[in-house]
Amino acid sequence: MQLNNFKRYEPDNPQEGIRVQYFISEDGTDFYESFNLFSKKYKIGFDENRIIRTFSEDISAIYPNSLSIVDIEKLPDDFNIDEKWVFINGKIARYQLTKQELIQQAEQNKLFLMHNANMVITPLQDAVDLNMVTGEEKVKLTEWKKYRVLLNRVDLSAAPDIKWPQKPV
Repeated sequence: MQLNNFKRYEPDNPQEGIRVQYFISEDGTDFYESFNLFSKKYKIGFDENRIIRTFSEDISAIYPNSLSIVDIEKLPDDFNIDEKWVFINGKIARYQLTKQELIQQAEQNKLFLMHNANMVITPLQDAVDLNMVTGEEKVKLTEWKKYRVLLNRVDLSAAPDIKWPQKPV
């Protein structure tokens, strides 16, 4: 069973004295009245991008707003809600990052690595500027600056197959 795109609504005859949110699918099925239609072991809630946002053996434990709900008998062995999974063509599959998402991840990684390099370079450069640098610090500064230049030149459009420069030790 699958019901799509649940949204909040007010029924014509809501139960008196009970504060409850009502949901209706795009075909007009009330969420609470649909419970007996979901007979398989697991109930999965996925969004408009087909990304699984919730699952339960108990349909009443699901908050269906802006979700589609489907029931299935078996979950993948390594399934968990902490990772991205999708429901496509009647099956659960791992979410595959888009090229743009891979590039965005690479950009975040580059920013992180640049920040770390800058944290090492700054005090070393201070030692140079104040004529307090040791020979070891001078060598270390040069290695880190080379690393930072190479890091800056990384082609992020190659994600996920980026050749990151080796960080100095």
